[in-house]
Amino acid sequence: EILETDMMTFTPEAPYDAMVFCLFGRMREILRVGVPLGLNSALYSVGHILLQTLYNTQGSIFVAGCSVAGKLSALANIAITSFSNAASVFSGQNYGAGLTDRLRKGALRIPLACGGFTLACGLLLTLFGRPVLALFTRDAAVLAVAQRYVLVVLPFTWCYAVFNGIMSYLNGVGEIRYPTIVNVLILWAIRIPSAWLLAAVGLGGYAMAGISLSFVAGMVAMLPFYRTRRWKNICRQCEKNAAGAA
Repeated sequence: EILETDMMTFTPEAPYDAMVFCLFGRMREILRVGVPLGLNSALYSVGHILLQTLYNTQGSIFVAGCSVAGKLSALANIAITSFSNAASVFSGQNYGAGLTDRLRKGALRIPLACGGFTLACGLLLTLFGRPVLALFTRDAAVLAVAQRYVLVVLPFTWCYAVFNGIMSYLNGVGEIRYPTIVNVLILWAIRIPSAWLLAAVGLGGYAMAGISLSFVAGMVAMLPFYRTRRWKNICRQCEKNAAGAA
């Protein structure tokens, strides 16, 4: 039976205890995970306000076109959300149960499966998305901007799928710092500066290219984590969880 006091009582010693600990944990552990995620969300909100400010300077047609294209890209993001939720649950359960082999295998298989599925969706929507875009607007100028957005962003959405899959997988085992740092940097060091730079050189109509660039950078930054000492320590702790159950 899980009691309210379980939150403060003990550090995990057995796999089941580790799973309970992942759900409740000590207050220090809860804050260690929750505070960075909260700060990340806050910084992301401020960053998107800056991006929207830039988009607004390009005129109402540009804003409307990006809004219409965003509805199409949301279709590709459905798979990303589903796979990412599955990744965090899968990694957390296997980590708590001490199933190291499954933890290692899923570390790349789930994000790559998400990336592959999203790539197929992105290509289909890029090639045949105009009829869907036309459902939201009949304005030729708005449609032109929406198509440009789709051509620039959707073919790279699979990179975001891999990035987000790895980030969710690591969050599931309690690794918050590295994914949060990468997530903040790709927004504030890549997406926002590149978009404003394009606008400064007269290419504001392609400001959405900063999104694609940040997708690629995020994936490239996350993949090497599985070669780090921190990932090896996570796997060793998973083995200890298994030993505790023996």
